[in-house]
Amino acid sequence: MSLVGLVSGIGGVVGLFLILIPLVLLHEFGHFIMARLARIRVLEFGLGFPPRARVLGHDHETEYTLNYLPIGGFVRLEGEETDSDDPRAFTNSSLPKQLIVLAAGVAMNLLVAVFLFFVVAWAFNPVIQTTIGGVQAGSPAATAGLQAGDSIVSIDGRTYRKPSVLEFSNADFTDSWRQDLLSHAGQTVNIIVADANGKERTVVVTLRVPTAEKAGALGVSMGGSYVTTAGDPVSAAGLAVSGTGRAMNLFLGAVGDIGKQLATNPSQAPPGVQGPVGMAADIASVVSQPNALMILLLLAGVISANLALVNVLPLPVLDGGKMVIMVLKRLFGSKGVGAFEAFAYVASFALLLAFMGWITFFDILRVSGQ
Repeated sequence: MSLVGLVSGIGGVVGLFLILIPLVLLHEFGHFIMARLARIRVLEFGLGFPPRARVLGHDHETEYTLNYLPIGGFVRLEGEETDSDDPRAFTNSSLPKQLIVLAAGVAMNLLVAVFLFFVVAWAFNPVIQTTIGGVQAGSPAATAGLQAGDSIVSIDGRTYRKPSVLEFSNADFTDSWRQDLLSHAGQTVNIIVADANGKERTVVVTLRVPTAEKAGALGVSMGGSYVTTAGDPVSAAGLAVSGTGRAMNLFLGAVGDIGKQLATNPSQAPPGVQGPVGMAADIASVVSQPNALMILLLLAGVISANLALVNVLPLPVLDGGKMVIMVLKRLFGSKGVGAFEAFAYVASFALLLAFMGWITFFDILRVSGQ
């Protein structure tokens, strides 16, 4: 690996930590706030994971600590893992209070995702603009002087909707352009295009009738690029909420793809799924782009929405699994569930480690170009 590649890789890892650590801390802050509101005693709010480096401060009941492993944070509640005589202990609280406290981290991640998407939609309002990727030699586009990088504004006065990036859609947004061009095959049309600097010009093009040798009426390959437009808070709020839902739908689809891949061909990477190494590589490639801040905020929002869904999975090491354990304890008693809880915790932790290792293996292969 070259020095430039090494520096870029380190920058990607640092960038990933700068995104993940605040998101995890906010998740834990959700637990902390809700526990306080539910009158459950909070013994410690830790930045990072033990071993402890120092005590940052304390109030009437909570210690705030800095720990050596900078991989997020934690909240330690009285009676969360052992029995306690304290009436304010987690284990002595009502089941609804326990479930609300456990769900508060997920709720916080969802709120953070909505907030980040709101900032992106209002401050940047990114939309996908149809762009000419390449021009075929001798095509109507080449004759008219169209160039790669030009964006199509309108055809004979007809404009097209520019989908928001926050729609997270896999639909072919260039299809309407293609169909309209094909419907005018053999005709002369006025096309308004804009260059990379946004300067518009009108070109008159006589479209060809596509053949097997010369596909397409215009003779271009079409793609898309992000452009920022004026946003407003009302539309941004709607996009933020719907974007969070769509981001979670993407994650649910990815979970289905992972399950299918594990069941059918675990020796191959699941399509469109990556772990920390892949995300670090993406961040390293983003930071040098002109719209880096927007993309990083967008990525942070997607990660926050995904963290919310990950944490509701019914694995005892996660909030969803802890909620299941709390319900089982109320139904069958703490002693009856205790042995199962210890085994399930260890098993789920091992399962998560194995899964992360599996994803990371393919991330490394992908990043290294193998």
